[in-house]
Amino acid sequence: MGRFIRVFAIALSVVLVAAFALLSLEGHAYRIPSSSMEPTLHCARPAAGCEAGSSDRILALKFLAYGRGDLVGFRVSDAAAATCGTTPGSVFVKRVIGLAGETVAEAGGTISIDGQPLAEPYIGPGRRDQEPRRVWHVPAGFIFLVGDNRAQSCDSRVFGPIPSRDVAGKIFFRYWPPSRIGVP
Repeated sequence: MGRFIRVFAIALSVVLVAAFALLSLEGHAYRIPSSSMEPTLHCARPAAGCEAGSSDRILALKFLAYGRGDLVGFRVSDAAAATCGTTPGSVFVKRVIGLAGETVAEAGGTISIDGQPLAEPYIGPGRRDQEPRRVWHVPAGFIFLVGDNRAQSCDSRVFGPIPSRDVAGKIFFRYWPPSRIGVP
């Protein structure tokens, strides 16, 4: 048993050193403060809509390529911050849904891309927004981002597509709490 603990401690140390080395090269660590990504990423009770006793903590890397369905952290513009009631320069975490040149539509809680319904297995029926049909065009150099808890998410459906340059990094690992360590 003593050997196992020693090997585990060494392995954990190597992983932590590697993670901190990656973070110093264009990485970011974030804590999830709101319920907009529940249940994919948890925020802590007693905040509204939060399901966990502690907030998930995640790591993002700037140089990782991202695409539709990936989670990213991005800097919120001053206008979006004002609309969402948050601090300018805050970082939000959302899911990439629409890419440059696409048309995103939402009706009855279902998102479609260029007229084709988007398969979203990460969203339960109770998490979908039931707003009337809305449509957005994603310009070149922009992406469209939404939260997994649509009814409680201030996202591109509210403030529009965001410039790709505002992406702080692709979320690649959840490191806290210990019971949820892994890829979100």
